[in-house]
Amino acid sequence: MTEKAFSFLPMPERSSKPRTDGMTMCLDQGLGLRYTEDLLSICSEYVDLWKLGWATTQLQPLDIVKKKVELLRSKNISVCNGGTLLELSEHQGKAEELFSELVEMGCDATEISSGSLDIDSDRVVELIHSAKEKGLRVFCEVGKKLPEKDFGAKEYNRLMRKYLEAGAGKVILEARESGVSVGIMDDDGNPRELRMKEVLRDIDPAKVIFEAPRKSQQVFFLKKFGPETNLGNIHPTDVISVETLRRGLRGDTIDDFYFVIVDRHLKKQGRK
Repeated sequence: MTEKAFSFLPMPERSSKPRTDGMTMCLDQGLGLRYTEDLLSICSEYVDLWKLGWATTQLQPLDIVKKKVELLRSKNISVCNGGTLLELSEHQGKAEELFSELVEMGCDATEISSGSLDIDSDRVVELIHSAKEKGLRVFCEVGKKLPEKDFGAKEYNRLMRKYLEAGAGKVILEARESGVSVGIMDDDGNPRELRMKEVLRDIDPAKVIFEAPRKSQQVFFLKKFGPETNLGNIHPTDVISVETLRRGLRGDTIDDFYFVIVDRHLKKQGRK
């Protein structure tokens, strides 16, 4: 492993890749190849899943997209489509064709959602099976993009459980890139804990990727479920910031994740 700056200072350890817990999923809104390459040079070990957001890839040259996917996969980062692209494909009866194209492009994962267009949950189960048959990891996003169409807590719970039982590797709890007004977030982007409790009833939080584009949301979930919580819709430029929160290298979580570990380390050295 590459030596880090200021390595004389101990810090809390984290699980290493390939991770099943403590995943960080980035939302790529259309980053260029060179920008992505430069960014990954400092943070690739902290990224687990890279979502090619919405249908942004349809507006980009195929050869560039393939090169970016190849770069990401070389860093042991899973790459998936945005859920909107799946929904548009399903609307035209071409979802299975999308899965084949993802494999051809070098992607190893897919996101299946019904946030903008209605897809019956039984059909989602069929899509999960179809994607897995093609060797793709499946991440199912649950929730609607518009607040007035969003699910009640019990329906969230039912769908999340159904998709996990059908074989999805993780379910993604909707919060959009804005982090407000859908899922368990209120209009100010604050998590509603009572609603969250009902949404997650009998569901292992380790099976959930919590979309949390805002720092306050990231802090909330990490304190609630621990530093190995799965977080999604992280902007690529925020990856290092999120990792500092996970390790308690920032004031927001220093009492929770840093002092406990480092003080134990100092005691072993007889320095405290």
